[in-house]
Amino acid sequence: MKKGIYNMFLHIGENNLIPKKEIVAIIDAKASLKSEDTKNLLEFMGERIDVNREDKNIRTYIITSKNKIYKSKISSKTLVRRSY
Repeated sequence: MKKGIYNMFLHIGENNLIPKKEIVAIIDAKASLKSEDTKNLLEFMGERIDVNREDKNIRTYIITSKNKIYKSKISSKTLVRRSY
């Protein structure tokens, strides 16, 4: 495994980096539309995310320990692979 800054942050697209140690969950956006529990969690986090409206550009939600939700156009599968 490489050492350095690339192991400390996850690139989620559009020049956005998140510290890996802050990531709590990586959630597939389409799957979140099917689960009432996930919808409730995203709403509880305080973000004004309309999870009922399918946004074709957003593929993943990333929840951090800082109580922030990031949106990404990159698939959850790809982000999970990048996180290792």
